[in-house]
Amino acid sequence: MSTATITNGIDTDQAFTLPPGLPDDVAPLGDRTAGAFRTLLLILGVTGVILLVGAVGETTRRQFFHSYLFGYVFALDICLGSLFWILIHHVADAGWSVGLRRVYENVTRAIGPLALLFLPLVLGIYSGNLHQWYDLISQPEPAFGSHEHHQWQVKHLYFSIPFFLFRLGIYFGVWVGYATAMRRWSLQQDAVGGAALTRKMQQWAPSGVLLLGLTATFFSFDVLMSLQYSWFSTIYGVYFWAGALRGSLSTGVLLVLILRYAGYLRNTITIEHLHDVAKLMFGFTVFWAYIAFSQYFLIWYGNMPEETQFYLLRRNGGWYNASILLPILYFVVPFFLLLPRANKRNPVMLAVAAGWILLTHAFDLYWQILPVLHQGTIHLRLLDVAAPVFMSTMVLLSALRGFQRSPLIPIRDARLNETIGYENETP
Repeated sequence: MSTATITNGIDTDQAFTLPPGLPDDVAPLGDRTAGAFRTLLLILGVTGVILLVGAVGETTRRQFFHSYLFGYVFALDICLGSLFWILIHHVADAGWSVGLRRVYENVTRAIGPLALLFLPLVLGIYSGNLHQWYDLISQPEPAFGSHEHHQWQVKHLYFSIPFFLFRLGIYFGVWVGYATAMRRWSLQQDAVGGAALTRKMQQWAPSGVLLLGLTATFFSFDVLMSLQYSWFSTIYGVYFWAGALRGSLSTGVLLVLILRYAGYLRNTITIEHLHDVAKLMFGFTVFWAYIAFSQYFLIWYGNMPEETQFYLLRRNGGWYNASILLPILYFVVPFFLLLPRANKRNPVMLAVAAGWILLTHAFDLYWQILPVLHQGTIHLRLLDVAAPVFMSTMVLLSALRGFQRSPLIPIRDARLNETIGYENETP
């Protein structure tokens, strides 16, 4: 039995004692291990900042803000997906995933810093360097009878500055509120035990899933789909969500594998848990392909200019090649990587599949955002690499701090024995 004192970053310091029978590999990261990880992440973060600063002088403001948006959404996607898995764990009252929950709780710690890091994007929007609809705010009366005039009359109230900022405040308020509450109650349970806090989290989780789904969908409409403000797709919010869920699952797998490699969680999060997560990764790989095809097929079949403009823009130059490669890289490759049962139970293959999904998820977001800026063909810039590196480092540093300040699993969850002894049924 071991004891320690932690500071959860939300409440006062709380003392916890590992319950009898729990291995020491669930204790918070030691200073030596955390220091090694932090050094590596700081090197990556500083490199990202240097690349960002160094590339600013060589690019336009529009390039900076579009690249920044690309890196930002990549990081936010992972955090929102992680919050979803926390909430859905409580909605389903799952036992097998108790040990995995703390990994996602630590990832969601980055939602607060990301809320602050959105401020440069607000500057980009209202300086006219990011979204097309800002030009119509400064010129609210296009030529009478024009197509732009009609669209603006329909949408100008929705894109008014006060209402736009109000919606953003609601989005981040919901995300920060639920992520903070779920992690606070989880850490309190580490100290006091019992099922009361579990029931409390289960009571709040359904409303969290509903609000998270609504706010994330409208965020994708407001910030991503409105890059071409005259384009619309009712499936786009689900498309955005499919990518977020895949990215967060892959991030969780990689974090668990890294911790196991460092000597942690080897006796609590086993290959049985990773096998089930890999099945979810496989399922959402198919789901993303279904949603992507549904959006494309309905727009192709309808053949209306207001809808086809999105895909027509991505049929120019190098973007056409990217459009062909995207389903191959983001669906076909991970589909066959994760199809065999043996691969789902092989840590090396799981790491390869998770890393590949994260890289191709970034490719998908790049394909969604950058054609608005470079309409002729692909123009890859240093900023396009620096921005996601910097943002991802911020997420990982926040998660690392969480791994240092709390046990790596919920040590007094009422269903902890189910996750430690969990086994898949043999085929």
